[in-house]
Amino acid sequence: MRRSARASSFVLAAAILSVCGAPQLKADDTPSTADLADQVKILQSEVAELRAKEDQNWLTQERTDQIRKIVEETLADARTRSQSAGGADYGYNNGFYIQTPDNKFKFMFNGYMQLRYTFTNAELRNAEAFGSKPPASGDASGIDFRYMRLTFSGNAFTPNLTYLFTGDFATNSTDLNNFQLVDAYVAYKVNDLINIRGGAFLVPYSRLEYISSGLALVDFPALLNPFDPARAMGISVYGDIIKDKLLYELNMNNGPQSNHEGRVAELGGMEDNRPSFASRLQYFGGTGTPADFTDESDLRKDNSTLAWLLEGAFGYDSANTSSNAFPGAQGSEGIVGLSTITSPGFVSKYPLNGDLYRATVDGEAKYQGWEFLAAGFFQQINENPGAGVTLPAGYTDKSSFFEASYYGQIGYMITPQLEVVGRAGQLLTEGGPNRMEEYSMGANYFLFGKNVKLQTDLTYIPNEAALSNTTFGTFINTQDLIARVQLQLKF
Repeated sequence: MRRSARASSFVLAAAILSVCGAPQLKADDTPSTADLADQVKILQSEVAELRAKEDQNWLTQERTDQIRKIVEETLADARTRSQSAGGADYGYNNGFYIQTPDNKFKFMFNGYMQLRYTFTNAELRNAEAFGSKPPASGDASGIDFRYMRLTFSGNAFTPNLTYLFTGDFATNSTDLNNFQLVDAYVAYKVNDLINIRGGAFLVPYSRLEYISSGLALVDFPALLNPFDPARAMGISVYGDIIKDKLLYELNMNNGPQSNHEGRVAELGGMEDNRPSFASRLQYFGGTGTPADFTDESDLRKDNSTLAWLLEGAFGYDSANTSSNAFPGAQGSEGIVGLSTITSPGFVSKYPLNGDLYRATVDGEAKYQGWEFLAAGFFQQINENPGAGVTLPAGYTDKSSFFEASYYGQIGYMITPQLEVVGRAGQLLTEGGPNRMEEYSMGANYFLFGKNVKLQTDLTYIPNEAALSNTTFGTFINTQDLIARVQLQLKF
C-alpha cells in the first residue's frame, strides 16, 4: 500500500535533513526571505528526486509481478491446449516412455543384454558312472549372449489395466534370429490387496528369477536348476497385505516351463491336462521395501540402515507320461540332479510321472554395504509308475523320495563401484550316495550404477556336477572349474 504524498514528503525531508544536513545558521544570523525560499526549492527538488526513485522501484516490482502472472497464465494455457490437442508426455525413467496427459495410456520400452565369456575345465571322476563310453576330460570355452531381452509394457484405458510383453533373442544362443516369448500378460489392479494377472510369466518360487539382471555373481547357482519351475501359462492373484511390507501371490498354471507352448489345439499335444499350483509370501523388515531388493548388491543410496526380507514359497505339479494317459502322454517334466541310488554319479534326467511338491525359504539382509543371503530348496517326488514309463536304476522300488539343496552368499561393497562376493552350497538326493558341492567367488565393477556392470567369477565343483548345462558351464559327473566374465547393459 503506497504512502500519502504528505507522509512521503515528511519522511524524505527528514531523511535529507538527517543524512545530507540542512543549511546551518548561526545563532545570531537572521535568514532572509530569499534565503528561505532558495532552501525550500532545494528541499523540494531533492524530495521530488527521491520520490521518483521510490515510484520507479515500486513500478519495477509491480511490473515483475505482472510479468510473472502473464507467464503463468501462458503456460497454463499451453498445457490446456496441449491436452485438448492430444499432446503426450515422454522421456526416460528406468526405460523410455510416452504417455497421455491424463495417464490413461502409457507405453514403455526397456531391456538388457548380457555378453558372457565362459571357460570350463572338466575332469572325469567316476568313469563307471558312464558305462562303457565315458566322455573325455578336457576344456571348453566360448562367448555368447546369456540374455538379449526386450520388454514392452504400460497401461491402457486406465492406469489400473497394465500389460507387459518380453522377448529374448538369446533364448536359443545358437540362433540369434530366434526371437522367443518370455513373458506376456495383462493385469488389473482392483486395489493394493487384490491384483489379477493372466498370461505367461514367472511361477512364484525362487526370488532369484525375479532379479536375474541384479545377481551379485554372474549367474544363478547351478544347484537351483532342478527345482526351478521358471515360467508358465497361468493366472495369479497377488497384492500387498501390508503396503510394501507383506506381499502375497497365489497362482494356477499349466505346468513348469509352459510359457512357450500353453494349451495347443491338438488334444494329444496338450502340455498338461492337470493344473499346477504355486504360492509365495514375502515380508520386508527393518527399513526394507521391495525397491531395496531388486538387486542382491547393497546399492542403496542410504545404506546406513538395516534392511531385510524373508520369504517362502510352495508349489504342486502333477504329470502323467504313461502311454495310457488321456488324451495322450503329457509333456514330461524333466527332473535333473538326482543322485543314483545303487551306483556312482547322477541321473541325467528323470521324467516325472506322478506328483511333485516343491518348497523354498530364503532370506536376505543388507547393512552398510554388506549383503547376506541364504536359501534352501526342497521337492518331494511321489512316483506313479504306469505303462511305458521307465524309471532310473535304483528307483523302481521307491514310491517317493526327496531332492534338496541349500546355499549361502555374502558380498561387500568395497567402494561404491567395486564389490566382492562369495557363495557356497550343496545338492543331495534322499538315499543317494552322491552330493554336488558348489563354491563360487567373484567381483563386480559398476560403471554406471546397476545399469552397466562388469562381472567376473570363478566356480569350483570338487566332486561331481549333478547336471549338464551350457549356461552354467557344468558337465554331469565331472569335476568342474568354471571361469566367467560378463558385461551387462541395462536401460
